[in-house]
Amino acid sequence: MSTQKDAAAVENRQGNEWPDKPLYPLARAFTEVISPFVIVAVILFVVAFTTDPHWLRSTVISAVPIAVIPQALSMYMTLRGTVTDKFIRHRQQRHTFYAMTLGSVLLGTILVFIIPTSLELRWVASLSVGTLLAVMLVNIRIKISIHALIAAVAAVILPVMTQSWIVLALSVLAWMGATWSRVYLERHQVVDVILGSILGGLVGLAFLLLAGVLL
Repeated sequence: MSTQKDAAAVENRQGNEWPDKPLYPLARAFTEVISPFVIVAVILFVVAFTTDPHWLRSTVISAVPIAVIPQALSMYMTLRGTVTDKFIRHRQQRHTFYAMTLGSVLLGTILVFIIPTSLELRWVASLSVGTLLAVMLVNIRIKISIHALIAAVAAVILPVMTQSWIVLALSVLAWMGATWSRVYLERHQVVDVILGSILGGLVGLAFLLLAGVLL
């Protein structure tokens, strides 16, 4: 166990070094700002704000277990040295994190069904569980980009929920930045971000259809 932690710590330090890449600061900024669980929290907030009169309460009970706790868990595992970095670049290291995250996401989903919330928010929470299960299954054989997946979900959902061209432009820019940065930083192959984007787009479309937003 200590050997594994030592190796993870060494690789984490190496991953934090400033490589000889001219666009590294920009790529790192995109990766950090467009962190998957940050974007998940934004999606939950926007859906709650646009559909639920008690949006603040609904945002808290959904975002804390579905986004905040998993983010804190990844940071804790990084500090402990059990994973190489908070985005857990190695597929083999993701299994335990996904299993623990699933419990937290299930808790958030249960809460939004117990406590009065909007139908749209309940669909977001439910699809969060389904998406995580799909990612866990895919992760057995291949690694997909969660950055690309969540950014694609946001690019589909946020413009429709806000009815804003500005949000559309920013969402697409965020998706482009997320996918480019993960490849540029050599954290993913092109196929990883393509698969993540396709799955994210399908999840976003499923929400719009199931929640009746497009009807």
